[in-house]
Amino acid sequence: MSSKITTRLFSPRTLLAALIGLTALLGLMAVPAQADPSVRPVHIWASQVRVRECASTTCGLATSERLTNVTVQAFCQRWEEKVTDGSYYNHYWVEIITPGGWLGWVSAVYVSGGSNDGPIPNVPVETNSGPVYCEYP
Repeated sequence: MSSKITTRLFSPRTLLAALIGLTALLGLMAVPAQADPSVRPVHIWASQVRVRECASTTCGLATSERLTNVTVQAFCQRWEEKVTDGSYYNHYWVEIITPGGWLGWVSAVYVSGGSNDGPIPNVPVETNSGPVYCEYP
């Protein structure tokens, strides 16, 4: 007689949410008092945009997922490495959650609504003097 074992896989987003909830419940995670935890939808207008582990093209990929003409959730943005694509350029990078549930960074060059070297409207901007701090590197 044999038995069948069924394994249920959880999405990365579900696991991340459970882990954050558990660490917050146990008091293991310090959250900056002035952090803005809300997210805002932003639109990635370009094709095959890579999502990075940090706000630089020298950082590794956060996921193999590539973004094309999709709306994602944004946490914040910060001034880092300049990215140029044709006549577009920007130093801002936007921290997002991909449709697949991965947390990472994309250049603001590929986000609708911005201007050359300008921040993306309605997304909090991290500055040295606060009050917005991006919670992940």
